[in-house]
Amino acid sequence: MINTKFLLIISLFAISIVYYFLFSSFKIFTLIVEEYIFIGITFLMWIIYRYFKFILNGKQLFEFIPNTNYIELKSTVIFFLIFEVVDFYMEDGLIGMISLWFSYWLFGVLAYLLTHNINFYKNYKAYQLKE
Repeated sequence: MINTKFLLIISLFAISIVYYFLFSSFKIFTLIVEEYIFIGITFLMWIIYRYFKFILNGKQLFEFIPNTNYIELKSTVIFFLIFEVVDFYMEDGLIGMISLWFSYWLFGVLAYLLTHNINFYKNYKAYQLKE
């Protein structure tokens, strides 16, 4: 089991290093700007995450969605490899495959925030019913 937040941070650094060596600054900028909708959604989800974290500060939280903080490394690697093999053929090779890594990272962050926001919301509703 590996901490999801740690995995997302390490993968962002790894993606940044690979992008730095393979792509020009303009190409990196273009890859990031093309994902403006997902970046905006991620930002909104992060604001909701921070709001619930502030509201529920100091309260005991229940895990309505199990294993939101830890995931199996083996299943993550297998999932990643399957996507990479498909992308290698669908995106015309290595460069096309690597250019999708930032998109996948954003999807991972969104999944992390979504599961935590659902868990926070259910905790918030549970504490609202008690009052």
